[in-house]
Amino acid sequence: MKKLIAIILSVCLFPAMLGAEEKEKKQYLPEEGDWALGIDVVPVLRYIGNAFNGTNGTNEITHVGGTPFTSGNAHFRDRGLMPDVSIMGKYMLTDEWALRANIGLMISAENEKAYSIDDQALLANPLSEAKVTDGVRHERNGVSMMLGAEYRKGSRRVQGVFGGGLLFAFQNNKDTYSWGNAFTEINQSPSSYTFAGMPNVPAGYRVLKQNGTGSDVYLGLTGSAGIEWFVAPKIALGAEVNLSLYYIFGSQTYVESEGYNTTSGKIDTRTDLLSPGDNGIYFGTESLGGSLYMTFYF
Repeated sequence: MKKLIAIILSVCLFPAMLGAEEKEKKQYLPEEGDWALGIDVVPVLRYIGNAFNGTNGTNEITHVGGTPFTSGNAHFRDRGLMPDVSIMGKYMLTDEWALRANIGLMISAENEKAYSIDDQALLANPLSEAKVTDGVRHERNGVSMMLGAEYRKGSRRVQGVFGGGLLFAFQNNKDTYSWGNAFTEINQSPSSYTFAGMPNVPAGYRVLKQNGTGSDVYLGLTGSAGIEWFVAPKIALGAEVNLSLYYIFGSQTYVESEGYNTTSGKIDTRTDLLSPGDNGIYFGTESLGGSLYMTFYF
């Protein structure tokens, strides 16, 4: 009799147990319509490690976010122009397929200013202490972007994740100068401040603009393979390996300067080319999305 009751209870409770198990699976894994944000957890792990080795005074969490494929990449001519942090996000089209993006952005414009003697006021009064303002505007811009798709395989809390997409990156470096004392027929050698890093120009001229390392554009493809382990409902710890193929287009570099032309009696502007630009193709593993990351689905 006891065996019969046990069998009946098992038959009655089995569907409920299946339903509970299925509910638990859906609770952990991402579903159609879910959004996701990811962060690189290496800075967090480094912070925790430093907290136990006596470096608390200088310990801090930096670069918490996605990692663009440009991070630490030696193929970029000026690493100071590229973002070290990106936004890493996904959108689940189905339970298995998702759109993914990794976008990093860095835009800066810094104005550096200094005083010079006011030549016109000094000409009118040799004792004048009037000043004019010289300046240089430093523009530093960098963008890193990956847009693509991924496929997930696995019905338990560990899933294989395979993806691919298009890569795009851009970096630009430009300095623009402004001067308080103008070139004139009387003042053919105006006073001006010497800013650090000014390029060399012909005698009798002063710089107006330079594009530093120029503008570079990177275009390519990437593929990835990795795993995600769901340590909690809709929270996954993941790792992936990436393979990228991209091409670089480098622009010309130049210096634009001005000087007084004694023949024409006008200000003469000239442009001197420094480099014709370059190009190249690269193939190999890159950092994209973080070698060890955590993703939050919601």
